[in-house]
Amino acid sequence: MKHKLIVCAILSVVCILHAADPLLGDLGLDSDVSKEEKSYTCVAAPPPAPPAQHSSAEGLPPLPLPVVPLRRTEKKNPPRPPVLIAKVSTQDRNDWATNPTDAQNLLKWMAKNLNVNFSDMVLPDNQIPSDPKTVPILYRTGHDAFTFTPQQKQNLRHYLFNGGTLILESCCGRRAFAESALREIRDLIPERPPYRLSNDHPLFKSYFDIKSIKYRPYALKAGAKDDRADIIGVDVGCRTAVFVFRWDVSCGWDDQPDTLRHRCLGYTIETSKQLGANLLAYISSERSTALPLSQALEFADADKTSNDKFRIAQVKYSGLWKCREAGLSMLLNNFHEQTKVPVLFERDEVALTSPHLFDLPFVYMTGHQDFQLTDAEREALAKYIRQGGVVFAESCCGRDTFAKAFRREIARALDGAKLERIPANHPIFAYPNNIKDVQPLPALAEKLQTKTRIQPELYGLSIDGHLGVIFSPRGLACGWELAQCPYCCGIHSKDALALGINILAASLLQ
Repeated sequence: MKHKLIVCAILSVVCILHAADPLLGDLGLDSDVSKEEKSYTCVAAPPPAPPAQHSSAEGLPPLPLPVVPLRRTEKKNPPRPPVLIAKVSTQDRNDWATNPTDAQNLLKWMAKNLNVNFSDMVLPDNQIPSDPKTVPILYRTGHDAFTFTPQQKQNLRHYLFNGGTLILESCCGRRAFAESALREIRDLIPERPPYRLSNDHPLFKSYFDIKSIKYRPYALKAGAKDDRADIIGVDVGCRTAVFVFRWDVSCGWDDQPDTLRHRCLGYTIETSKQLGANLLAYISSERSTALPLSQALEFADADKTSNDKFRIAQVKYSGLWKCREAGLSMLLNNFHEQTKVPVLFERDEVALTSPHLFDLPFVYMTGHQDFQLTDAEREALAKYIRQGGVVFAESCCGRDTFAKAFRREIARALDGAKLERIPANHPIFAYPNNIKDVQPLPALAEKLQTKTRIQPELYGLSIDGHLGVIFSPRGLACGWELAQCPYCCGIHSKDALALGINILAASLLQ
């Protein structure tokens, strides 16, 4: 019996070690189609032939000196467009070069159909840069499992946190690459959990408004579902800095149809190109705003004591709770300058189940994605609010997914209570700033189909006359950070700071 228990324990450990990552669990890794992938997948194309060379017996005509200038009628070669994307190569050409011109062909298609011109390059994996200034996007595709070296990981972390973007694509939908890609990014940025992109992610609207996502027949047989993107991302701040494609896009960029020999587990050619164009549009738009001004500023407490200082802590929960990290400091600084209330700049993060929660008069909660609180977290949240604490939440970048989740979790915690819109004549809009209207950022203006200023929009929940929950469905933190995020459905910095200051003041005056 003892031996059986030992064997069972060993088998359990083995099963855990080989279990699919939960983010890939329903994406067809164990399907019959995936098990046969090596028998019908694409093979590496041969490298391009070198330019023709003269034989040693032939003489080269001498170059006339001085060089004759080009006539006005002769066409000059146009300058090479700026490099947008570098395809990472490895020593195994059969792995990374099955579609050697995929990125190049996507850029050619974009130049022809969208009138945007960029170029690509191939970059050996031992030359991965740490600075994204010259190469904004690194693109790694392949069939086989891979591992980044310690030096590559160090460079990649610097690269991503300084504004670069990494695309990892499972060519032909190969399982080994998808599993290793997710494993490597978890290890690369352990503090930033990967997640599946929701339909309100800017990727799906950055150029084409992609309402319908279509897959090839063999991807559908493997487990893909039309209109479900299945793209995995990792965010740095509000920006998605890593994209992992479990289903193939490169064959679509290369115009490769399915054949008896080539059965691709991927998106259709049309969907692949639309996703590719949107991906590059999103990345290039975010590039100039990846490092907001606030990151160059540092706020420190000259007086380290916290007595009589206004303190804010950000709520930690299971999900993407850390978006704009410098936003609170920027808001507190402006609040202090305008009201002269002493504030504590030291960043504080608190779990809802921590006893420290009840030492704080005010907590801040934000995010992009769906989330669920545990029963213990809901119980603590309800107790905190009923005892006089204030929860201020904002849907970072105005993302609807977080807004729906926050409303749901508040209702579950407080016996079905619903957030109500705070009326325009409420004091929260009057002191210390008289706020009658705010300026929407371009993405929000387009969403609301307006060209004018709009009324400020806050929702709240009062318990015994105490405003215990304040919620903004419009993004504020990007404005606090002075980051003009191109896809933020929020309001301009001046108005975001004014509204944030009023919210802090209202919580103090209760």
